[in-house]
Amino acid sequence: MKIINAHVHMIELQKMLSQQPDLEISTDLAVFRDLQNTLALTKPENLFKQMKEAGITQSVLYACEAPIVFASNEYVSNLCKQNPDNLIGFASVNPHRSDAVEVIADAIVNLGLKGMKFHPPLQNFYPNDRKVFPIYEKAIELNVPVVFHVGTTPFGSMFRLDQANPILLDEVACAFPELRIMLTHLATLWHNEAFMVVEKHPNVFIDTAAYIYEIEELLNANLMERVGEDKFIFGTDYPMPFGSTTHKMKDFVDCIKRLDLSAEIKEKIFYKNFEILLNGKKTEKISAGEILRNLLNQPEHI
Repeated sequence: MKIINAHVHMIELQKMLSQQPDLEISTDLAVFRDLQNTLALTKPENLFKQMKEAGITQSVLYACEAPIVFASNEYVSNLCKQNPDNLIGFASVNPHRSDAVEVIADAIVNLGLKGMKFHPPLQNFYPNDRKVFPIYEKAIELNVPVVFHVGTTPFGSMFRLDQANPILLDEVACAFPELRIMLTHLATLWHNEAFMVVEKHPNVFIDTAAYIYEIEELLNANLMERVGEDKFIFGTDYPMPFGSTTHKMKDFVDCIKRLDLSAEIKEKIFYKNFEILLNGKKTEKISAGEILRNLLNQPEHI
């Protein structure tokens, strides 16, 4: 079966550290406890090794213009160009930049990246701030999806959780109903709020890059029927650990395969739903006038 991992980071480690030589990271936090093993996974050869072990066909690499998990659009673009059959790149920009729209557009048009990725806590902004709306307008113009980090951000006092509240994306989806949006991590520890947003908006999706116990507990047939089996997209958040557990893509593939869901739904999660996010699909609509005409034309029942 084809499998796309729609949530992967390849960090420019030396550049990130050289730009912030005074950055201090608390190793008391679980996510940083096994830092050496996590950093080793940022080497491209280890990414491809894990993809092969997990049976993953393609991975979606995220650029990230932020203090942590930094990767430039150019770096991501080059990796994708070197491995066009296996990698798809999404662009990023610091939304506070005065040239943010121009930078992100250049990454799509000239660097060949296929979508946009933002991390509101790491980039210190609220996704429903109207100052960043021109970026979303550009995404619609370029016909590319936008990914937003939502849910817990376990980096201690460095960043604010309220910027990762999935409810903030309801306002964005209301303002831009044509914009294809993906939320992340099953909005870990903010699940229900995210599911409300995904259920409400036809063009909002969510990825499965959460803790394995969350995937096992949450992804069931009832949720699929209610929120929509076309709305869930496979991702793992490589190379980030989950708690203090070193990341293994195969663990997440095996987890999805074990779920009590039909083979058809698993196929959608593994790749078909991502293809809808990436390329869009025709939305069925009916006008009030057409509904009224249909009602008036129905034969009377005796």
